[in-house]
Amino acid sequence: MSALFRPLLQQSLKSSGMYLLIIALVLAISVTTALKFSNEQIQNAVTLQAAELMAADLVLSDQSKIEQRWKDLATAQHLKQSQVTVFNSMAHTESQFVMVNVKAVDAHFPLRGKLQLQPELHRPIQSGEVWLSPRVMDLLRVKLGDQIQIADGTFKVTAKIQHDSNQELGFSSFSPTVMIAQQDIARTNAIQVGSRIDYRLLMAGDTNNIQQFQTQFKQQQKTTKNVTGVNAEDVNGLKLRNATEGNTRLIRPIENLDTFLQLANILTILLCGIAIALTSQRYVQQNQDYIALLRCMGASKSQILKVYAYLLLFMLSIAILIGVLLGVVLGYGLLQLMLQLIPNLQLQFSAWAMLKGPLPIAILTSAVVLTGFILPNLWQLMYTPPIRVIRQQTQSMHVFLWTLVSGTLSLFIFSIILTENLPLTSLVIGGIIALSVLLYGLVWLVLKALKRLKMAVSAYVKVPYQTAFQITALALGLSLITVLAVLRTDLLERWQQQLPQGTPNQFVYGLPPFDVPQFKQQLLAHGWNSTPLYPNIRGRLVAKNEQPFSEQLVKENNSLRRELNLTQSSSLPTDNKIVQGQANFTHVGEVSVEAKTATELGIQVGDRLSFSLPEGMLHAKVVNLREVEWESFSPNFFFIFSPQTLDENAGSYLGSFYVPEQDRPQLIQLIQQFSNTVFIDVGLILDEIKRLMNVLIQVVTILATLVSLAGILVLIACLNLLMDERKREVALLRSFGSSKRMLKNMLTLEIGFMGLLAGIVACFFAELISAIASYRMNLSIQAHWEIWLILPVNMMVLCALIGRYRLSYLCDIPPLQSLREMNQS
Repeated sequence: MSALFRPLLQQSLKSSGMYLLIIALVLAISVTTALKFSNEQIQNAVTLQAAELMAADLVLSDQSKIEQRWKDLATAQHLKQSQVTVFNSMAHTESQFVMVNVKAVDAHFPLRGKLQLQPELHRPIQSGEVWLSPRVMDLLRVKLGDQIQIADGTFKVTAKIQHDSNQELGFSSFSPTVMIAQQDIARTNAIQVGSRIDYRLLMAGDTNNIQQFQTQFKQQQKTTKNVTGVNAEDVNGLKLRNATEGNTRLIRPIENLDTFLQLANILTILLCGIAIALTSQRYVQQNQDYIALLRCMGASKSQILKVYAYLLLFMLSIAILIGVLLGVVLGYGLLQLMLQLIPNLQLQFSAWAMLKGPLPIAILTSAVVLTGFILPNLWQLMYTPPIRVIRQQTQSMHVFLWTLVSGTLSLFIFSIILTENLPLTSLVIGGIIALSVLLYGLVWLVLKALKRLKMAVSAYVKVPYQTAFQITALALGLSLITVLAVLRTDLLERWQQQLPQGTPNQFVYGLPPFDVPQFKQQLLAHGWNSTPLYPNIRGRLVAKNEQPFSEQLVKENNSLRRELNLTQSSSLPTDNKIVQGQANFTHVGEVSVEAKTATELGIQVGDRLSFSLPEGMLHAKVVNLREVEWESFSPNFFFIFSPQTLDENAGSYLGSFYVPEQDRPQLIQLIQQFSNTVFIDVGLILDEIKRLMNVLIQVVTILATLVSLAGILVLIACLNLLMDERKREVALLRSFGSSKRMLKNMLTLEIGFMGLLAGIVACFFAELISAIASYRMNLSIQAHWEIWLILPVNMMVLCALIGRYRLSYLCDIPPLQSLREMNQS
């Protein structure tokens, strides 16, 4: 065996194919490792950013005191804990009164993020102290050191709250806030029988411990339901929220970031797979003559196959050593770059975590992808008669197809392992395969027709099916780079649309009907943009088509167990989208239903719903279903009725409006003028979400740039391989007397023509992949006409320039010397 291994190794070392194959493997291992590790760190960091919005990784809330068993469970999982109690009360001085949101905290609050105070205090709140939000200080007209009354308790103002965490649980959390010590709750004497209280247990810890707590919490709840027949949440409103669930406006952006990260992994694997496919194909072609010679000298098929297996293992080992070093360096460099560009991001680098996590997956992926693409080619050589191999036969079509099938299958399997997302991987790779087959067939037919026409351009078409494969591979590589740039733009537009300039930062509810005209006049006088004011009437959904909902459905759907905010309007909110039914109301007694709620409750257009209101039963016919943008900062409702269906004087009004920063003092006057109305400042949470959005935007930009750079390297490698196949032709043409100018023009036209076709095909790929990703991210699918102008032209120019100048040195080499070098390779 060693007698064959040494000459094959020496032969391989003389050929460029071996080095290009090692480079492709190194690229696959290093880039995949760095991206996989960085993606995990980014996900953890972004989740931590989201956790700062609720001061913890997990928040367990209840309307009654948190049971000791949940605290014991958190202790068993080594989670840090903090107890917070929230209730409403009246705060006042001798002359000013205001309804406030009282937050009683312990010494451990907050567990995530920072409580920013003025003056800056590096200690917990003490008994007898109160910290006030800026709005409370303005409304009460107090300053530091003054005394205020909260219900029956007297407190000294010792700090102003500049920034508060734990604001994730609905609009009530944004009411004017005061903060006291947990032990001072009894001093206020504000909690009485029937008081509405929110008890919270904040928890923070390692990711694994957090996940274990969530798992055990769900298991214990399920056990409670099986024993009693009632879900724990049905009894007392017990709810567990993690960082992303704490604020629903963050769920979709973070989910989109996760999808983008997984897509970057898939595209990276595909880019590296293209490089491995082309380099392995070239490596086999460069060694086929030598294999034929060994066959003629008596070497058996199994011997040659074993020797090449050892040789591939040798190359893979070298690639692993280099790829490990580059992967660690690249991963570290990527995290450092993100830390420099995004100071708010908290990232941690661990070489050991990289070595035991992403790196083995990257190595295994590269090894299997290499085997998938190279094994069919080797198998063909083993079973080809020596005399036919010596005659320089071309690769047969069936082996070419087997190579594509086995290589694609290996890419698909390990893309799933890498992303752990079967639906996304199946959609992306399945769509790429389908389009690749279609476009490959079209390109092959075009090239075959050109070759038969015997035109001038026919000279540039050598073997149609191989040239079609090269064009398709180039196009796919180019499109994979393009699609990330396209998706990045789509994501930015979506996120910016979600939080445009002038997004409402004030929310008003409880506005009495008799104050509505005057309130509208005040908004117009100040020039503050606002949403419509909607009547808000409480009611319960109790029946559909005169039939009560089943007990099982009531248990499973919270919307059937509580009172709902009902409203009526002549038009639907602008960000609501009709998905079924008529667009407008035509009669009294009609209702529009939010689509997801309708699906959960089995409600369809034409059904007749019954609601229980304080003044009696209300019946309405469903005329349409609509999608609701719950992430917006505008009022939204599950049920909207046609005008004159509800008694608007039976409830109050709510709405939202935008107040510029310079008009804040005038807002205080408005609040004092309408003292019976609750004004909620959502500006703080809006600023936090914008800050997190900026982090996501910068992360997406860096990742798109990194993958694009890796893709450009792959494209250059692919172009070099394509031109490498023209070396023999250049040498032969030079030996027959062709001029250097003619050869340069030939290479320019041939490679430029392939680049133009590749650019056109790449546009199809880019549109398909971006459409699939947009669908998975709930983004609107749209065409990107600009790439149809940019890609083909740029790719033609790039390929033509490389074809003209990259191999121009061959024209200066004597033909005999060039042919001898190729015969030795």
